[in-house]
Amino acid sequence: MHPEGYRASLFLKLPLLSVLLFACEAPPEALPDGELLAVGTQQQRLYGNPASYWLTSPEGLTDVPVCWLTAGMDTEKGWVRETVESQWDMWSSVRFTGWGPCNASTPPFAIRIQVDESTPRAYVGRTNLNPSMWLNFNFNSWSTACSDWWDNFPGDDREYCIRGVALHEFGHALGFFHEQDSPGNQPGTSGYCDNTVTHQNGTMITVYDSYSTMNYCAEWGRPTLSALDLEGLRIAYGVPPFEFSSLGTRPWSACTQLSESADPYTWNDNYLCSASPQGLRWSAVGPIAGQRCTQLLETSDPHTWDDNYLCVPPESPVQFTWSSVGPIAGQRCTQLLEASDPHSWDNNYLCFSQRLVFSPWGRVAGYFCNQIKEASDPHSWNDNWLCSQVDEGIRFSSTGPIANMKCTLVNEPSDPHTWNDNYVCVPNTSNLNFQWSAVGPVQGKTCVQWNEPSDPDAWNDNYLCY
Repeated sequence: MHPEGYRASLFLKLPLLSVLLFACEAPPEALPDGELLAVGTQQQRLYGNPASYWLTSPEGLTDVPVCWLTAGMDTEKGWVRETVESQWDMWSSVRFTGWGPCNASTPPFAIRIQVDESTPRAYVGRTNLNPSMWLNFNFNSWSTACSDWWDNFPGDDREYCIRGVALHEFGHALGFFHEQDSPGNQPGTSGYCDNTVTHQNGTMITVYDSYSTMNYCAEWGRPTLSALDLEGLRIAYGVPPFEFSSLGTRPWSACTQLSESADPYTWNDNYLCSASPQGLRWSAVGPIAGQRCTQLLETSDPHTWDDNYLCVPPESPVQFTWSSVGPIAGQRCTQLLEASDPHSWDNNYLCFSQRLVFSPWGRVAGYFCNQIKEASDPHSWNDNWLCSQVDEGIRFSSTGPIANMKCTLVNEPSDPHTWNDNYVCVPNTSNLNFQWSAVGPVQGKTCVQWNEPSDPDAWNDNYLCY
């Protein structure tokens, strides 16, 4: 770490390198080399071992247990939780759970936090070590600018530092090295940071980011992620295919409000969010004509839950199944729980399947994904993915068809950014026979909407059908 009182730039981002090492301070003893953060789906990886990163469930959620080894300081702990949940958690499949005292019920692999006067630091990646993270809430001997009488940072100095330091250290706990250690950080390049350590097993996930919260030369203690932090996070951990939220929408997703006006138990802020615009529609007054609808029924709830339906267009690849007696074995399910409603909602699940899904907000966690990237298109085509529930052998090319594969041209004629040589391909033995349409879904076929909402060039009616 930097010497006491250093104010310029401590922080960090994601070439997203991962290994079981201390970050921010040398370890007290030599540690065995760990393994690299896997980037992919269903535990596919560039290289490495699943023990070095947090595992994603088939439902597309990455639960990361957190507990405290130090009692008290509830206000400061609240700042930590609020910060990391609004950043690392809110924008990806990562869900930090627990947050109580560490005890016998804490899972073996968890972030165990010690609060003391030492330098903040954390092990990088998934670990069962105890502690695995150290935070400083008082700054009496380390970074005293956070607690002196000078106004050094926006707002309350101590709160600002606690939030910013926590965001950085939780980045390490998720498997990310210091961004300035990225091979992309070279002398003479924009944002060069002359404070590097070489990691033999590191690999880049995004281009070098001088603004990353993981970069020592970024704004010190900034309690928000950079744009490339978010991109790298979603490459590493993805976004859930579907997730129910009882606290409003999530920023990475298309969310459909599930509201029952006759129910007084705060159903006005409940949403089903998905990794892609799926054409979902909700009805509290019966099925919608012309749509394929699934009834959501809780017989124990007296507040007219007998006429509520979730609907999709008839060509949609999404198949929903409702269960009010727990998740369905062998299916991917998201729990629909409104904790304020006492009428037996704790065992209600919406289960789903979809052979293919296109996501404009990052890869879909738990799926097999291929990035859809047209480098010549400036309209946010750096975070688009075509994903499948099982490995279909799909590949994408922006430079023409791939030899010895069945390839289908993907083109929006109104887009001038060289989409006339982009192809999605499958093995010759695949039973997927794609048909592309730039004028809406093809009648009688299953169709995946292929839309980048940030692109103004008429992508809202493009479909990949099969």
